[in-house]
Amino acid sequence: MHEPTVLRMLKGVPNVVELIDDWDVYYEEQPDCTARIHEKYGQDQRDDTAFCNRFHRRLLLSPCRVPLSQFSSRTELIVAFRHFVIAHQAMIERRVLHGDLSPNNFVIHNGIGYFIDFDHAAVLAVNTTSTYSPGTGTMPYISIRILQSMRKMINTNLDTNHPSRDDTPANAVQWLIEHRPSDDLESLFYIFFEFVAKYGGAHGELAPSWTRDSLPWASAYEALGKADLKGALGTCCFAKVGVVLDPTFMVQMTSDYFSTFKPLVQHWQALVCLANMPDEKERVETTHDKVLEVLTTFIDTYVEVPPINPSANSKPIPEVGSGGDNPRVGRPPITGGGSGGDNPRVGRPPILEAGPSRLPLRRSTRNLHKSR
Repeated sequence: MHEPTVLRMLKGVPNVVELIDDWDVYYEEQPDCTARIHEKYGQDQRDDTAFCNRFHRRLLLSPCRVPLSQFSSRTELIVAFRHFVIAHQAMIERRVLHGDLSPNNFVIHNGIGYFIDFDHAAVLAVNTTSTYSPGTGTMPYISIRILQSMRKMINTNLDTNHPSRDDTPANAVQWLIEHRPSDDLESLFYIFFEFVAKYGGAHGELAPSWTRDSLPWASAYEALGKADLKGALGTCCFAKVGVVLDPTFMVQMTSDYFSTFKPLVQHWQALVCLANMPDEKERVETTHDKVLEVLTTFIDTYVEVPPINPSANSKPIPEVGSGGDNPRVGRPPITGGGSGGDNPRVGRPPILEAGPSRLPLRRSTRNLHKSR
């Protein structure tokens, strides 16, 4: 019951879906699980320590809404990313590290973004902020450091499996990869970049300039696939390093719709670049505070502009500006318009407040929890 346990630990954290109920799915009057498939095909006779029995469960979550790609304005999207960073920091304080950030693991409801899918989340040990695993995540969004570690681990495993080797490692931790909060923050940047490169309008409208080559690491991995995992990991990693260290590529790939986001792309990319400098002595780990500073600085000066060719029924989208009386400090998100010194922002709708919502509900049938 891993995911329900994690969601109960995160109850009350803004921008995280709330667990309403969960229950087993029964098959032939017994809880459905992968062990039954394992036995049916005779796999239970294998000496397979990697097998983990997983139960088929259903979760009832709140709120129920659409994928993040269905954002209704640029303001709504960038404020959601800011909320994700703050919520992620709050999750670490509750001893939970998500560990698998991808576009499909967020939803948006009434202008507020929410984390979903905690199946791969790690419960952190007391007084720690990182965890160890064989490597988790969705390939196009995994941090460069973890990709490098996964590639090294494959090399080590290949050497260990050589016929001349019959020994086993004394310490299993050496075969695991450390996953840090900074790795999730780097994943969040790759998601952000995909959005500003891929979308040319609200509600999932694709940009005319969008191609899979806009994300070279993703297209490289898809071209090789699992047939050559070592090569795929290496190609994906090297492509990502090349792009991150290139000061122009990501700006050039940003769609016209998000052209005003180019300074933000540059500043956030700079943080990722510092974390992945070729010289380890020059690397600076990304923190929540650093990312929040970049996002907040941009949001405080950003003005939403209407589409170049708005339809007859479209309306201009209100801007988001600095709130002199509302410094935007503390828990997300910001409520109220605030004032702008001698030019108060009268009449602007506030940025919606985040937090758990009771309605509507979202059913999830994809979760499988672990049981050893």
